[in-house]
Amino acid sequence: MKLPKLTNSDIRTMGIIFFAVTILTVLHFIITDFPLFPDTTRLVYDAGEIEFLTPSGSDPIDLNTFLEIRKRDSVLVIDTRSYEEFISGHIPGAVNIPYEETDKYITALEQLKNIRYVVTYCNGADCLSSVETAGKLVFIFPVVNYFFGGWKAWTDHGHPVETGPGRDLQ
Repeated sequence: MKLPKLTNSDIRTMGIIFFAVTILTVLHFIITDFPLFPDTTRLVYDAGEIEFLTPSGSDPIDLNTFLEIRKRDSVLVIDTRSYEEFISGHIPGAVNIPYEETDKYITALEQLKNIRYVVTYCNGADCLSSVETAGKLVFIFPVVNYFFGGWKAWTDHGHPVETGPGRDLQ
């Protein structure tokens, strides 16, 4: 198969198209605030460290910060572990929204007008479901954090544990 010979006009047209597409792409990233290189979060904990993409609008908190936030009014603590794990033990006052079922609860969460702070947690440093759930909830609540140490940090430090189905979302 013989390819056609490119003329100077063809090369100039391809250059103009390449330049226009490049400019439009750069403008898109500037206007939409979509980062070319997303922010990452590096968390250091007892067993090592982990780096992951930072969900927009939510921040990690440690055990001490979690304890302070729990004292405030209008706080919702969400356990993103499975229902079986939740009923066998959870942080007192938490509600269970398993990560895999988060989307089913969005409408109910949107109805909670009196909630200002949301903190999600899961099993600990090896579990990122709380991080991903927090990323989904930043569109609903003013302040969303994820307790990175989660259930493991809570129990390792001897804090009280509640068992059973816990409280309802209302």
